[in-house]
Amino acid sequence: MTKYREIEKKILEEIKNGHYLPGETLESERILAKKYEVNRMTVKHAFDALTEKGYIERSHGKGTFVKKKNFEKLDLDFDKEDGNTGITALVEWHGIMISNKVLSKGIVNGSRYLSDKLRIGLDEPVFALHRVRYGNEEPIAVEYTYVPSSYFGNIGEMDFKNVSLYDYMASFGKLPKKFNQKLRLIENAEKEAEHLKIKKGSPLYYFEFIGMDGDMEIVEYTESYIRCDKCEFRFTATTKKSLV
Repeated sequence: MTKYREIEKKILEEIKNGHYLPGETLESERILAKKYEVNRMTVKHAFDALTEKGYIERSHGKGTFVKKKNFEKLDLDFDKEDGNTGITALVEWHGIMISNKVLSKGIVNGSRYLSDKLRIGLDEPVFALHRVRYGNEEPIAVEYTYVPSSYFGNIGEMDFKNVSLYDYMASFGKLPKKFNQKLRLIENAEKEAEHLKIKKGSPLYYFEFIGMDGDMEIVEYTESYIRCDKCEFRFTATTKKSLV
C-alpha cells in the first residue's frame, strides 16, 4: 500500500468513527503531515483521493471539511461491512429510522428456484417475507426475503412489522455475516412502482443478497428493489495480482 493510501485510510477511519463530524474542519496538510510523519504532498494526495470519493470537500481560503450527508439521497457505504449488509444495518448508520410494511409472509413449498438459491432440498419448506422498507416514513425499498424455515421454529408467528428479521435470526444463532451480492440497474415494474410511489419505468437498484452465517451456511436469499433517487452506493474495488 502506498503511503498516501495509508494516510487516506487513517483519515477515513476517523471520519467513520466520529472523530471528525460532518461539516467539521480537518487539520491542515502541514499539521497532518507532522502528525503522520510524512511530507505535505503525501497528505495532499490523500485529500485528493478522499475528495474524489466524496468524503471531504475543500473551500479555497477556508480549509478542508468533512462532507455533510445529503439527506435527500442516502450514501450507503459498502466499505462499512462489519457485519450484515441489510438495508437496516446500512441505513441506521446514517441516523435514518427504518420501519416496515409487511406485504405478505408464509411458507413456500416446492420452489426449485428458491431451493437452488438456498442450497436446500426441494422438499424443504422456505419462509417468504415480502416487505416495503421505509426510511423516515418514506418508502425506499421493496424486499423479497426467503429463509429456510427449518432453522426457525416459530417464524410464522412473528410480527415483522415491528420485529427486526435479523434480530430474530440472531436469536437462533443464524445471523447473516457474509454475503454474496449482485447489483443491477433496472427499469421498475408496475408493482414496485406502486409500492415505492414512483413513476413506472423509473430506474431502481436491483440487489440480490445471499447471506451466510458464521458456519458459512446459507440462511437468507433476498431480492431488493431500491430507489435510485433516494440512495447511492459506494464500493471499493480491489485487484489481485495474477500468478503467471
